[in-house]
Amino acid sequence: MGPLARALALAIAVVVSLASCSASDNVAPTPSATPPAPMVMPVPMPSEAAEAGDAATLFDTTRAEVTAEQSAHGNGAALALLEQRIGEIPALEGVCHAIAHELGHAAVMKADANARTAIAEGSEVCGGGYTHGVVEMALGDSKHIERDLLRICAPANTGSCFHGVGHGAMFATGMDVDESMRLCDLAPSRMLSARCGEGIFMQLFSSDLSAQHVAGEQATDISHHPNQARAYCRTIRTDYAPNCWFYAPTVYLAESPDDYPGAMAWCREAGSELGRQVCARGVGSRTVKYHPDDLTIGAGVCAAAGALKDSCLQGMGSYWSVHHGGEVPSSDVCRHLPGKRLRADCRRVV
Repeated sequence: MGPLARALALAIAVVVSLASCSASDNVAPTPSATPPAPMVMPVPMPSEAAEAGDAATLFDTTRAEVTAEQSAHGNGAALALLEQRIGEIPALEGVCHAIAHELGHAAVMKADANARTAIAEGSEVCGGGYTHGVVEMALGDSKHIERDLLRICAPANTGSCFHGVGHGAMFATGMDVDESMRLCDLAPSRMLSARCGEGIFMQLFSSDLSAQHVAGEQATDISHHPNQARAYCRTIRTDYAPNCWFYAPTVYLAESPDDYPGAMAWCREAGSELGRQVCARGVGSRTVKYHPDDLTIGAGVCAAAGALKDSCLQGMGSYWSVHHGGEVPSSDVCRHLPGKRLRADCRRVV
């Protein structure tokens, strides 16, 4: 098996986990590096923001509400409330991961930097954002990151935790992608290194978008310029290239919201088959991420994707499972798609 085939095989193996952490539209304000202080005053109900159609306000009001719950009743109660609100307000799906990250930041501070204690009190709601936030906060301040990145997730060594390690590596290295990849190489297995790589490129591409991650100069530049992001992925070494290509479409979609056909055309210019196929998976997953209640959007994009159709459908399936908290298989998305032929194509590849 040649290098390209190996890379494609790895990309297929990790595509479900890649979709679990998403960068969203540039609709919420950029936060400070320090998590917000817990709020104890009454806050507006998120439904008010949803009715107003203001995603930034929805982010702010929901974050305030769940942070107040965290301060009053603990991490588990805050995450349970966040999950409840997602069921009530579908628009929260696009920003809930970012909110969960911030709950993780606050949990580390509340636990006096005891990350393991904070992780044990959490859940995987919103694609594991809480765990990612805990780990990135703890490792971002580490003075011995090579040692601590191997300890913080042990003994369970879950993929979600190592995704957080990738974020933390970027914090600790000042957004140095090469050094962060070297740190991810230290993970106990290649699959965990790949999960770590997810965090690197989510951090790189979503730093000043609504994923609410602290920006570095390089990320600020790339995350506003799709062609620069695409050119950058061409330079990434083969074992981390799938991570880069999967998240790269978020930059295009941040600049051109909901232009999925345009994003797919953008992917076709990746310059390699690996890049084209994994980029298409990223686009497919985002159609579900941003529009879980209207799968006809993704269906139309994938049906028109030509040679990238299978990858697009795989991306849809991967995030469909994440959207349902892993309680349904990726293939379940197929039965919800319009058209007998597209459903059959989906069942063949997802």
